[in-house]
Amino acid sequence: MTEPYLRRADIKDMDLLFQWANDETTRQNAFNTKKISYEEHVNWFINKMESNNCVIYIYCMDDKPIGQVRVDIENSRGLISFNIDANHRSRGHGKRAIELLESIIKNESSNMKILVAQVKKSNLASQRIFKRLNYRTTEKEDFYEYEKENVIYTG
Repeated sequence: MTEPYLRRADIKDMDLLFQWANDETTRQNAFNTKKISYEEHVNWFINKMESNNCVIYIYCMDDKPIGQVRVDIENSRGLISFNIDANHRSRGHGKRAIELLESIIKNESSNMKILVAQVKKSNLASQRIFKRLNYRTTEKEDFYEYEKENVIYTG
């Protein structure tokens, strides 16, 4: 068994990400809970892949994709979104994927200063991950916001 790793997503990952995005639990934990049409997904995916303000990583175990981590960059903040395949949840992969993301970003020159995640109050699994990784928690009306500063390499 090889160590898990992140690789950059490419066009070949589009259908897999579509499948993961429409997983029942994923939709429940998303702020927009409605199913995503394939056309919507294709447009979204192409926009994200072409954006200089977004990076999508595929989380792999034994060279098999089992999750994704995305960072949308706005000003000096990187907003994290992640998802683990339903068959691999509750095994520590979400925490490991975020740790790998932090490690990659620390080693890259970036203008991000803060990583942020917004997690619905009903999503206990994601809340546990960000607490275990020492993100600062702020309670909002409908969600928790998690922040970690100075994880980013600044040269």
